[in-house]
Amino acid sequence: MTARALNVLFLVLLLSGWSHAAQAGQARDTLKASVDEVLSVLSSTKSGDPARTEKLQAAVSKVFDPEELARRTLAANWEAFNPDERQRFTKAFVRLLEHTYLRRIEAYTDEKVVFMDESVLGEGRSEVSTKIVTSSKEVPIVYRLIKKNDWKVYDVVIEGVSLVQNYRNQFNQILAKESPAQLIGRVETMGSAS
Repeated sequence: MTARALNVLFLVLLLSGWSHAAQAGQARDTLKASVDEVLSVLSSTKSGDPARTEKLQAAVSKVFDPEELARRTLAANWEAFNPDERQRFTKAFVRLLEHTYLRRIEAYTDEKVVFMDESVLGEGRSEVSTKIVTSSKEVPIVYRLIKKNDWKVYDVVIEGVSLVQNYRNQFNQILAKESPAQLIGRVETMGSAS
């Protein structure tokens, strides 16, 4: 290899390393801003207030990527859904997650959120480790983010359990016996249940 080729190779390696270094911290900062906004809504509004729920939905939707979350949850099954079914599934799945997890967020009572490491998973993907500290325990939560225009969450791992993987397993079992339309119907029903 010539000296010029070695210099070019070194420059490429240096720039790719710089790209990962520049990327580090950005996902964490985006996630922290979103969590801070959620905590602000919780501290400035009263439980049961419909405006509170709307504000929480708006804050959470800024950092989550619904289509990426839905696509990764369905995995290989995503291709079996036509474009209309993908859109309906994504909307229903987001409603289900809101129904399930916004109630948990609203039950937050002054626990402390600690932001820890950010790890680069690959080009345009990072993982941010956090923990919720209560008076009796610490709950580790890892957010997986993808860089599109902004950093967006595509999976959450709570105490070692991936939200995407958990739902993927459930939906794979349903899709082994039922059609995409039937799965969508089930998810719509679960998301609208009180």
